[in-house]
Amino acid sequence: MSTTTIVAEPRRSVSGGLGGALRSEWTKIRSVRSTYWTLAASVVASIGFGAIASASLVHNYRHVSAAALQQEIARGNFDPVAQAMTGIILGQIALAVLGVLIISSEYRNRMIRTTLTAVPVRPRMMLAKLATFSLLSLVVGEVIAFVSFFVGIQIQNSGLPLSVSLSDPGVLRAVVGIGVYLALTGVIGLGLGLIIRHSAGAITAAIGFLLVLPTLATALPQPWQHRVGEALPLSIGEQTASTTNLTDHLSPGVGLLVLAIYAVVALAIGGWLLVSRDA
Repeated sequence: MSTTTIVAEPRRSVSGGLGGALRSEWTKIRSVRSTYWTLAASVVASIGFGAIASASLVHNYRHVSAAALQQEIARGNFDPVAQAMTGIILGQIALAVLGVLIISSEYRNRMIRTTLTAVPVRPRMMLAKLATFSLLSLVVGEVIAFVSFFVGIQIQNSGLPLSVSLSDPGVLRAVVGIGVYLALTGVIGLGLGLIIRHSAGAITAAIGFLLVLPTLATALPQPWQHRVGEALPLSIGEQTASTTNLTDHLSPGVGLLVLAIYAVVALAIGGWLLVSRDA
């Protein structure tokens, strides 16, 4: 009597390597309705709030002469570029929330098990998710920055004796830097989503880090109030958008580097927990 031995073929990842994982993550991101709503909210709120702030500036300085206006700018009483970028305070929240939802929604509806079945190598899954979301948030961040600048500056130039353009010293750096800043806040949200897994908890943590912690830092005694405050996201965003008063805080480049370190730390902790915990 003969027996037949059936050898099971090893299970293969359906992802097709990193390229397949990237395609899978991109498909998930663009097929979820919350992605479009969150991105639309970030774009509209950021641009709209910047336009309102620019219109308010025009109203406050409408009777000031060109020479007096330039003196006000030189004294640092206001910065036309930073004023046009005021809406980033809303845009960063929206992108951080989207970063959280990119991962936490999969844990909420248990789709994470399907994802890990398709891409069993967890660091590869995380890398694919990070790459797709980082690129998306960077593109959206730059769109917000440039459109906010052009809309806000058009309002200011038309209502005040100003002539601000991208070719002015520090302006292009500020606009591009704000796009990078917004992308990094989104990545921080992704890292917090990996760590906490729960949408509400991670969103609360993201908002606390971006907005509440800088506010609490103002209660510290000097010089700690200044030292801690300048290294927190809100101050980094303000300095990145500024073209004046760059001496009392971290430079825009150093500030963005600090923000990138925050993102790397959040992702490192989240990645370690992703590998060590069950789905």
